[in-house]
Amino acid sequence: MSLRQLSAFVAFVSWLVLCSVQPGLSAVDKIIVPSNNRIPEVSHDAAGGPETCTCSSEDVGKLTPLQKLQVELNTYDLPTEIDELEEWLKDPANQKPIVTLTSGQKQKIQKNFGETFKSKVEMEDSLKISEADVDNKAPTSIKPGSSRKKRDSGARVCPAVESYEALVLAIDSNNRLVQVVQIPEEDAEQWFLQESCQHASSPVTVATCANTDRLVNAYIIHLATGNMQYGNIKVHSCVGYV
Repeated sequence: MSLRQLSAFVAFVSWLVLCSVQPGLSAVDKIIVPSNNRIPEVSHDAAGGPETCTCSSEDVGKLTPLQKLQVELNTYDLPTEIDELEEWLKDPANQKPIVTLTSGQKQKIQKNFGETFKSKVEMEDSLKISEADVDNKAPTSIKPGSSRKKRDSGARVCPAVESYEALVLAIDSNNRLVQVVQIPEEDAEQWFLQESCQHASSPVTVATCANTDRLVNAYIIHLATGNMQYGNIKVHSCVGYV
């Protein structure tokens, strides 16, 4: 166990002691401590009990002290160089939450920012409407039951393979790791268009095709500060250079 991880774990134990000795604390958050020293979730127990406690009021705009400890323990061994972190994020196995939102936070987010989230069915339906609007300009083919599609070469200078993904972790405009708020158990997710160039050079004109990033808006958790707010994240894009 590294010194940083040990310090976070000691702080976590101190938090538990503080909860156990202070009278009048409401029983809200149940702490589940795993054997591998990571804190994977904060669950709720409406009935309360000797194992449950909370030491701060819940604010949808900011992480709780326990959630900040989750971030500390679950990010201590992640890549620190931006290039390495971007490569790490490309592995689908790494697209999993670093911090677990409480049920109360999820309810408040959906109440205040519900228009930001869509189910997979709603996302696919909106794509069909969008494709119908531009069908005569940009013909496409979408595999049944899939969120991936391949644009016809006549649609753009540099054709791209496109996929719509519910990203969980991403890099923001300041090259910091952030968690994208997703609530899949409620069919409430944020979907992002990811592109990958089909060719190194354009099949329709004299141009070089290159994979790059573009910024899109999302409701995110700033892991470094604990703030939950809208911000820009990087997604993959395909562009052409003449």
